[in-house]
Amino acid sequence: MLLAIDTAGPDCAVAIARPGSRTGGEGRAEILARRSERIGRGHAERLMPLISECMAEAGVGFSELTAIAVTVGPGSFTGVRIGVAAARGLALALDVPAIGIDVLDAIGESARRDRPGAAVVTALDARRDEVFARARTADGAVLVESCLTRIPDLAERLAGAGRLVLNGSAAPMLAEELRERGIAAEIAPEIADERDAADIDRVVELALRGRGIVPAKPLYLRGADAKPQTGKAVARA
Repeated sequence: MLLAIDTAGPDCAVAIARPGSRTGGEGRAEILARRSERIGRGHAERLMPLISECMAEAGVGFSELTAIAVTVGPGSFTGVRIGVAAARGLALALDVPAIGIDVLDAIGESARRDRPGAAVVTALDARRDEVFARARTADGAVLVESCLTRIPDLAERLAGAGRLVLNGSAAPMLAEELRERGIAAEIAPEIADERDAADIDRVVELALRGRGIVPAKPLYLRGADAKPQTGKAVARA
């Protein structure tokens, strides 16, 4: 039995699942309960209540869990930290493995399933003219490792990759850059306000299939924005 957690983006999402049937192709996970709230902030206050609600709905006790999966980033520094800390704490207490899932793989999974034969590129707007990006070939091999990069540099790395499907909030910007280079690419038609959030069902499937798994520790890709000032004395009362 798997508990999946995603707090890396604007959603606070939880699911309880177990492996489903593998007849007729790829096995689909059986989701026993799920909760997802788009909260932006406040993941720490909502995470444990959502876990409790899912456990109760699924009729599952903590002793029945065999693994904890968690999105490790890239994403919100605070959200990533909250989710990873909760997953690792539960895993330690229950003596079960904590499984890290790359947000970029989770976001790209739907496009990969819907468009076989294409390389899938996930690009999220990281601001400052940069993007968080990851790409896999049609057969699932890593084409571009998860990275913080600029659109022109990413486009250059994708030259010669064949048919491309783009998703994520930075997909339109990347598509324009590719067009200027004479490279055709399709943008996956996900709803715009969901392009930076992993689908908790995809997190479950990746964890149960052992795909996109990374260490259960924060994958920030960029240093924290808030840094202590140097050479400044703090006034004391």
